[in-house]
Amino acid sequence: MPDPRVPAEAEAALLTRLVTWFNAADDATRESRRRAERDRDYYDGRQWTAAEEAALAQRGQAPIVVNRIKPKVDYLLGMERRMRVGGRAHPRNPADRAAATAATDALRYVLDNNRFDEVRSEAFENLLIEGAGFAEVIAEPHGHGTRVTIHHIPWERFFVDPHARRRDLEDARYRGQVIWMDLDEALQKFPDHADLLNGALAAHPAASGGTHGDSRERWADGKRRRVRVVEIWYRDRGTVWQAVFCKGGLLSGPVQSPYVDDEGRPEDPYVACAAFISRQGERYGVVRQLIGIQDEINKRRSKALHLLSVRQVRSEKGAVEDVAAARRELTRPDGWVETVPGMAFELLPTGDMAQAQFQLLAEAKDEIDTVGATAALSGRAFDDASGRAMQVRQQGGQTELGPLFDTLRHWHQRICRKAWGRIRHFWTAARWVRVTDNPEAPSWVGLNRPVTLGDQLRAELGAIPPELEGDPRLSEIVRTENHLAALDVDIVVGELPDTVAVRQEEFRILAGLAESGVPIPPAALIEASSLRGKEEILKALNGDPASAARDAEKSETLDRLEIERRIHEIHETHARARKAEAEAKRLEAEAAAFPTSLSGQLTEEPSPAPPVDGV
Repeated sequence: MPDPRVPAEAEAALLTRLVTWFNAADDATRESRRRAERDRDYYDGRQWTAAEEAALAQRGQAPIVVNRIKPKVDYLLGMERRMRVGGRAHPRNPADRAAATAATDALRYVLDNNRFDEVRSEAFENLLIEGAGFAEVIAEPHGHGTRVTIHHIPWERFFVDPHARRRDLEDARYRGQVIWMDLDEALQKFPDHADLLNGALAAHPAASGGTHGDSRERWADGKRRRVRVVEIWYRDRGTVWQAVFCKGGLLSGPVQSPYVDDEGRPEDPYVACAAFISRQGERYGVVRQLIGIQDEINKRRSKALHLLSVRQVRSEKGAVEDVAAARRELTRPDGWVETVPGMAFELLPTGDMAQAQFQLLAEAKDEIDTVGATAALSGRAFDDASGRAMQVRQQGGQTELGPLFDTLRHWHQRICRKAWGRIRHFWTAARWVRVTDNPEAPSWVGLNRPVTLGDQLRAELGAIPPELEGDPRLSEIVRTENHLAALDVDIVVGELPDTVAVRQEEFRILAGLAESGVPIPPAALIEASSLRGKEEILKALNGDPASAARDAEKSETLDRLEIERRIHEIHETHARARKAEAEAKRLEAEAAAFPTSLSGQLTEEPSPAPPVDGV
C-alpha cells in the first residue's frame, strides 16, 4: 500500500518521472551495451557471429579462433592482484596524529571484513572488458550495531544519467541499479506492496532478452516468477534522495540519503569509474581497440589454412566422370582422381595466396602484441637482456597503462573515503576491532571507548595516588578514546605500480651499499623496505619514544596541587569532547529514519520527504 504521508497524485507523478529517467538511460546506452556484450564475448572466445559461421560452413572453412585478447586482459588482472595497495588515514592536525592510526585500523578492518581485494578485482575486470566498474558502500544493521558493507555491482545491472561525462560519473543527476527478484523474496522485503508485485507479474507473463535481464518493456518474468525492482538515487532540491520502484508503483521512499561526504554534503552509496569515454559519452575498455586486429588474426588464419587444404582445378568439361567425387579426393592427402584421356585437367598453384595470408597474419600478430600488455611489459621479450634492462623496458610499458591504473586508484580511494564516512557516521558506540597487520600476534584497538578519570590517571601516573583512593571523581568519564566522529583525517591510497618498482630498486641500492661496508643504519634499511609490519620492527629496534616519555613522567613525584591541576585539565578536555559527542548523536538521529534498500541496509521507518521538481 502507498505511504500515507505521500499524496497519491505526487507519488504517481514521481513514479512517472523515475520510470522516464530509467528508460532514458536504457535507450541511450542500448547500442553501447550491445558492443560491451560483444567485448565480453571476444574475451570468452566467442569471436564469430552466427552468420559468419554459417558462411564458413557453406564453403567448408573452419571458424578458427586464436584468442589473443584473453591473455592480455588476464595479464592486467594479474598485475592488479600483484600491485594491490591499501588505504591509510593521515591526520589533518597534530592533535589527531595518534588517533589517525586507530582510523587506519578501523578502515582496514572494514576492507578486510568485506574481502575488498576481491571486490576491487571484479570491478577492475569490468573496467577492462566492458569499460566501467561499479560498487556501493552502505551501512546495514548487524546485531546491536551497524556494519559497513562494500558490494560489487555487475556492470549490466547499473544504470546512470546518460548526460554524465566524467570518468567517475559524479556529474550524473541520477544513478541506480536493477535487481531481478523472485516474487517470494520481493514479497518478504516489501510485504506492504503485494498488490503491486503480483500485478506486475500478472501483466507480463513472459520475458525477453536484454542487458538488464529483459527488455525495458518487460518488468516481470512469469516463467521464473520474478519481478524487476529498480533502486535509484537522485539529486533534487540540494540533497540526495533514494527510492525503490517497480513498474506498478513505488515500493520504498522517497527518503533523504543518510550518507554524507567529508564536507557534510549528502551523497549516494555508489562508486563508479570508466576506463575510456568517447565523444558521444560511450564508456569502453581496453578490449575495444583489440577487436579489429583480433578479427584479422582469426580470418587470415582461417583463410590461410583453407587455401592450404583445398585445390583449384582447371579442366575441360567431361575430364572427370563425377565432379563431386573428384572434389572430395582433391581434399584428401592421398586423393586419387582419374581423368578422361586427352581431356585437359590441371591443378592451379595457390601457395602464393596462402603465403600472402600468412605474411599478413604475422603483421597482425605483431600489431596486437604492441598494444596494451606488451611482450616487453610481461617480460617475455628480449630473453638475453639483463635484469635491469628488462625492468627498464617493463617500466616503459607501464607508462602506457598509467592512466588506467590511475583511474583504478582513484576509484579505490573514493571507496575508502566513503567507507570512512560510514564508519564515522554510524559507529557511535564503543567497539573493538582486530588489527590484522601481524596474524601471528593479533592485537585490538578500541574505538569510541569511554575513559574514566581513574583510567586516565593510571595511564599517566602508573597508579592512583593514595590520597585519591575512594574519590568519587575517579569513576567520572573524562574523554572518549579514538572518538571517530571527532577525528579529522585524510584517506590516502598507496602508490602506483611503477613507483613501487622504483622503491624496490632504491632498496636494492641501499642494501648493496650496506653490503659493501657503507655505514647505513639498520633502521634506514628497514624503513626503505617493503616488509609487512615494519613499524613494529622499528619500534622494537629504536624503542617507543612515547612509552619512554610516559615512563619518565611516572617516575616523577607529584604533589597534591599538581594532581588537582591535572584533574582540572582533564575535566576541561572532557567538556570539549562532550560537544563532539552531541554532534555525533545528532547525525545518528538524522540517519535513523532510513528504510530498507535492495542491499538490505537500515530498516527504520522512512521520514516524510518534500516533493521533487514538478511533483
